[in-house]
Amino acid sequence: MRFSITHCFTLLALLINCDFLPLAYGEEILPKGVKKALQAFKMPETAVAFHVIPITLSPPQTQQFSWRAQSPMNPASTIKLLTTISAIDLLSPQYRWKTNVYATNPIEQGVLNGNLIWQGQGDPKFVPEELSKIMADLRQLGINEINGNLVFDRSAYSPSVKKTAPEDGEASRTYNVPPDALLYSFQTLSFKISNISGEPQITYTPRIAGLHIKNQLKSSKDSCADWTKSMKAEVHQVNPDEWNASFSGKFSINCPDTPWNIVALSSNDFLKQGIIAAWEDAGGTWKKTPDALDGQVASHLKPLVSHQGILLADAVKDTNKYSNNVMARQIFLTIGLEKGNKPVTTDESSRIIKDWLKRSNLQFPELVLENGSGLSNIERISPQSMTSLLNFAAHSKNSEVIVNSLPIAGVDGTMKHRLLSRLKKLWEGNSSELAFHPDTTLPSTLQKSGAYMKTGTLQTVRAVAGYVVSKSGKVYAVSSIINHPNAAMGGSGVNDAVISWTLDDCPHD
Repeated sequence: MRFSITHCFTLLALLINCDFLPLAYGEEILPKGVKKALQAFKMPETAVAFHVIPITLSPPQTQQFSWRAQSPMNPASTIKLLTTISAIDLLSPQYRWKTNVYATNPIEQGVLNGNLIWQGQGDPKFVPEELSKIMADLRQLGINEINGNLVFDRSAYSPSVKKTAPEDGEASRTYNVPPDALLYSFQTLSFKISNISGEPQITYTPRIAGLHIKNQLKSSKDSCADWTKSMKAEVHQVNPDEWNASFSGKFSINCPDTPWNIVALSSNDFLKQGIIAAWEDAGGTWKKTPDALDGQVASHLKPLVSHQGILLADAVKDTNKYSNNVMARQIFLTIGLEKGNKPVTTDESSRIIKDWLKRSNLQFPELVLENGSGLSNIERISPQSMTSLLNFAAHSKNSEVIVNSLPIAGVDGTMKHRLLSRLKKLWEGNSSELAFHPDTTLPSTLQKSGAYMKTGTLQTVRAVAGYVVSKSGKVYAVSSIINHPNAAMGGSGVNDAVISWTLDDCPHD
C-alpha cells in the first residue's frame, strides 16, 4: 500500500492533535519537583523509578509518563497489591477461611473426656471475637467441662513458610510475625497505657490465661515525650503456664492513651493460653490444665464446629489500609492452599500467581516473589508492571473492592498524614472555580480528586502505588519507587512529589 503526500499530512495532523502530546509514548521525564526532592536528600536520579498512565476504557494505552519505568525495583509493601488483587480474582471477595474443631471422644453428661483438635486453614484475622463464637458453639453442644489436651493441626502449611523473610533481629516486633495456619490474634499482646484519675492504668488484649500485669508506673507532670525514655516495659515467663508483664518508671498525665505491642509467647503457648481463657469466659471448666500438642485430624473424625472467619474482601482492606505483613502472607499462602498442592509452600503460591498473570495477559518478566508481603530483600517488580496491574484491577469486576482497600491520602490508613496541605488546596479549588469531570465508568471511590495509594517501607525503600484522581477528574495509575540508602530520609517526599505532579495532570515542565 502506497501513501500520498496528503495521507502523510493527514497522519501528521492526527498525531499533533492527540491529547497524549506533548509527552510522546516512550519519552522519559523527571519533573522539577521530583528533581528538587532528590537533590534535597542527596539521592541521584537513578534512585527513583516511576510510571504514570491514565486509566481509560479503551486499551492499549498510548500515553505514559515515566522515569526508568522498566527497572526491576524492590517494591516493599506495594507488592501486597499483587497478592491481594490476584487473591480477589482467583478466590472471589466472598471467600471465607474455616477453622474446624474436632473431639477424639463423644460428649458424656456434659463432659468431653478426650482431646480437642483445632485445625487451621490460615485465617488471617482469627481474633478474640471469633474464638468466643467457637466457644459459644461448643457450649451449645452441651459441653460444660473438658478433660483432655489441646491438639493443634497446622498441616495446611509447610513448615518452610516461616523462613521466607529476612531476619532483622526484631522477633518481638509485630511486623515480623510469621505465617501460621492457626494464627491467633496476630500472636501479639496489645497493651494500652492510660491516665485515669491521674494514675497510670494498663489494659491489654487478647485475654491470656496466666498473664499477670505488674504495674509500678508512677504518674508525672512532665511533657509527653518519647515514653520509652521514661518508662520500661517487658514480658517474661515465670513458669510453663505463667507470664508477667512488668511496667516501671514514669508516665506523664499529659500523654494520650499509649499502645505497646509485643510478640512475647510462642505460637503454641499464645493459642493455648488464649483458648483456656476464652473457654473459661464462656462458662466452661477444665478437669486439668491442658497441654498443647501438635498433631493432625484423623480421617474418620467429623468436626464439632466449623467456624467461618473473615471475608477475603475485608481481609484485603485491612491488609492494604494498614500494611499488615502477616495478613498479606496468609492471603498469599491461601492462594496456593486453595488452587495448588498441600501442604502449601510459598513457591506454590508464587507459581499460581505467575500463571494467573499469564492468563490475564500481564507479562512481568522481571518479577521476583518471596512471600507476597514486601517483607523481603529480594522481591522485585518494575513500576511499569505495577501500573499494568493497577489498570487491570480498575477494569475488573472486583474493582470496587480493590480501590476501597487502598489508603486515602490525608484521610486514613498509612496515607493519613500525607499531602494534607496539597489536597486541602485542591479540594477547596474543586469546590469553586476548577472544572472537574469525573469518569463515572470507574469505581465510585475514584469520583473525587485525591490519591488512593498503597505504601511500601523498608530501610532502603520508599514506594507508593495506586490511583490518583487529578484536579480535572482524570484518573491515573501511579507507581513510584525509591531504592537508595537515603530512602528513609527523603523517599516519601520524592514519591509525594510524583503524586502532586500527577494531581496537576502531569504538566510538561
